[in-house]
Amino acid sequence: MKPLLSENDSRRIAAAVAEAEKKSGGEIATAVIAESDDYGFRELVFALIVGFIVFTAAALMDSRMEAFFSALYWDFNPGLLPFIYSWIALFSGALAYFLAQIPGVDRLIIPKKAMAAAVQARARRHFMEAGVHDTLDHTGILIFVSLLERRVELIADRGINEKVDPETWTSIVNGMISKISAGKIADAIVEAVKECGDILAQKVERRQKDTNELGNAPEELESGS
Repeated sequence: MKPLLSENDSRRIAAAVAEAEKKSGGEIATAVIAESDDYGFRELVFALIVGFIVFTAAALMDSRMEAFFSALYWDFNPGLLPFIYSWIALFSGALAYFLAQIPGVDRLIIPKKAMAAAVQARARRHFMEAGVHDTLDHTGILIFVSLLERRVELIADRGINEKVDPETWTSIVNGMISKISAGKIADAIVEAVKECGDILAQKVERRQKDTNELGNAPEELESGS
């Protein structure tokens, strides 16, 4: 799997997390994933629809298609046309499925609600798997970035939500999305970590013997896992 972040970017993020956690009792975790779902079923449906449309369009031009092939081959049998249409449709569907593997195309054919739901589900799953929900004072917060969808989920545990209005995170998420869309993934995460650190410093008191319960380095997750 090609790294989503360079070693330097990972070090920058880890340093930002370490610095932000010095200010409060909050624990900040970060994660990046190429895509939160492989969207294979939706891509297949898209390919089938394209194939069906091409087959229908070819069938509606039956007389023109017959004239075209008859001009190419003197002994052309019109009974072969349905098979020709099928092969054209099959090729078109296969091409559509291949193009659907391109992130930009996926963003066009996958409904935004479906992408939002996939990112949210994957983020919540990681929130549990990474133990962000299981810190001593339930003051963990996850900054989750899904690149294909260009979406960010910022999930705070109940120890933070009791003290910070969830709407507080909206401006941070929006700022991250604009940077991620411009390809500045690490910058977006570093800035978000700093902003979260400043907010937590005002709301979540740091223990005298505070320990680092979550790793500082960003986690790169495998798509589809």
